[in-house]
Amino acid sequence: MSFFVIGFVVVFLLVLLSGFPVGFGLGFLAMGLLACYTDLDMAMTTSVEKAYASIDSSILVTVSLFVLAAQLISESGMGKRLFDAAKVFFGKFHSGLGIATIASSGVFSAMTGSSFVSASTMGLIAIPELRKAGYSDTLISAAITAGGSLGAVIPPSIILIVYGYLTDESIGKLFAAGMIPGILLIILYSIGIHLCSGSIGLNNPENSRDKKNQFSDSKTQTLDSENMDKFTALKEAFWGLMAPVIILGGIYLGIFTASEAAAMVVAYCIFIGFLVYRTLTIKKLWAALIASANVTAMVAMIIIGGAILGHVIVFGRIPQEFLEFVVACDFSPLLLLILINIILFVLGMFLEVLALVYLAIPLIHPVVLHMGWDNIWFAIIFLINVNLALITPPMGGVLFVVSQIGNISIEKVIKGAVLPIGILILLLIFLIAFPPIATWLPNFI
Repeated sequence: MSFFVIGFVVVFLLVLLSGFPVGFGLGFLAMGLLACYTDLDMAMTTSVEKAYASIDSSILVTVSLFVLAAQLISESGMGKRLFDAAKVFFGKFHSGLGIATIASSGVFSAMTGSSFVSASTMGLIAIPELRKAGYSDTLISAAITAGGSLGAVIPPSIILIVYGYLTDESIGKLFAAGMIPGILLIILYSIGIHLCSGSIGLNNPENSRDKKNQFSDSKTQTLDSENMDKFTALKEAFWGLMAPVIILGGIYLGIFTASEAAAMVVAYCIFIGFLVYRTLTIKKLWAALIASANVTAMVAMIIIGGAILGHVIVFGRIPQEFLEFVVACDFSPLLLLILINIILFVLGMFLEVLALVYLAIPLIHPVVLHMGWDNIWFAIIFLINVNLALITPPMGGVLFVVSQIGNISIEKVIKGAVLPIGILILLLIFLIAFPPIATWLPNFI
């Protein structure tokens, strides 16, 4: 591998670690490299063309609409109703509120596709309830980071949409591939929360409460759950539960595309918020529009910068250099796959998620094609690594969201995140050993 490729990677990491906004950092780095290849005028012209082409795509429409849907779901109270329903069914069991947090986060993720939105919304809803039930800050962190990270796996995952766009893969098949791993994660997270609740969780003095008050709060929570009508809770949560059915059912049945599904769920949330729940107002709708526009603008800048950088990577034959290096080393397929996962894990510790996507995919996708690996299968392996990046210190974004929302020290949040990190690595091993976990369901699409 040439010194130019090594130098590119070093400069790329330095730009990202400098604290410069990711989108602008990617763009300026790409323009500088392109100017070295050609000249300044050509670099400017090409960058403008690639920037325009990158946003002249349905991917940005899909992402922005799902971001808006997430804001509307939060403003309309759907997330709270989902959590209340899960609490009714699981709250009376030991560690039941933690499991309810995971379950409701899974459904919420199936409506938004965003880990950050899922973690922030469910954190605001669940953390007060978990504290009242005597959960320690460490176990609270484990539950919220686990539940929040589901947004990157369970369809409609925004990361899968970007992966499909960059590799020209069917987004419908990618969504189908994420279903079984997502359900497995919910089950494994729930089991993990239950097993850990005895040692790091319930009735722990970490909460600065005496045992009497802890048992009293837990009992009160249990009694409240028992007195609530399950049918009423399901009735309240019904409209929220229908949103994933509309999104995924419509895509899998071929009724509409991913972009059209995102538009449908936005219209659905507005209808439910105004006419059914009557919790949505013009003021709240405007606030949701402004918030989603801010997030979309940030994502758009990263997409633009990543698209220009992707062109430079291909123009400079960096993927070919990387592929030639891999071929020359003559790695076995299993060893190569393990090395790729280790590299992704290390990069994920220091890179913002979309920056990781735009750096890794142009380099690794030619290797995937060369090795003859199933692109759908590798997409889910890549997705799990992205999920790890969300909750792995020192740059895991979900960790800081949980710390800020829950007023929990980052040390305790990181300690709690050890549980979901371990489970994600376990799922990664399962995926490598049993590819049908990801490839079986897409065969029916």
